[in-house]
Amino acid sequence: TEPIHLERANLQALETTILVNRATMRQDGGAIPGTQKIVTAAFTDSGASNQVIFTPTKGEVWSISAGSYSSSGGTSRLFLFLKDNVNSVAMEIADESASSGQHNPLDPFASPGFLIDENMSILATVAVTDSTSSNLFLSASRIR
Repeated sequence: TEPIHLERANLQALETTILVNRATMRQDGGAIPGTQKIVTAAFTDSGASNQVIFTPTKGEVWSISAGSYSSSGGTSRLFLFLKDNVNSVAMEIADESASSGQHNPLDPFASPGFLIDENMSILATVAVTDSTSSNLFLSASRIR
């Protein structure tokens, strides 16, 4: 759905949204049932630079609640960024290293996580110190 501004002219649209949320058991504005998924990205021994991992489709809002990073065959380092696609500004949200066989949780997800909409993207830069492959995993649930 498109955003609805809180004003008298939109009363019918707001009431309809409340009705739909009740009917789909989303009274709290929580996750849409059946939408949780794990977003994955694989990286080779050449690494990656600002690779887009996830950008919601127009009109969607997703909750990113957990993440982990793994490596096999060597050591690599992940830098995860949240990019504002409207203003072309990015901020680092995670910095994690993994050695062969490790599967490390990502630091920013010790908190409740964060919401992301169509104006934002999650980017990854991976630096490789020796021959390796690595994987990124993010738990995502659609809110709207």
